[in-house]
Amino acid sequence: MSGDNKKYPVCEHAQRMHDVLLVSAFAVWAMLLGFAPVMTYRLLVS
Repeated sequence: MSGDNKKYPVCEHAQRMHDVLLVSAFAVWAMLLGFAPVMTYRLLVS
């Protein structure tokens, strides 16, 4: 039982890291997709 109890925090930590990486990757893509049209518009207008 003690061997199983040691695995859970590691698995939980890995899952949390995976969630953080997934959310941050999504945020980076959202910023790029939102930023590119704005920069294109500013370059075309100026």
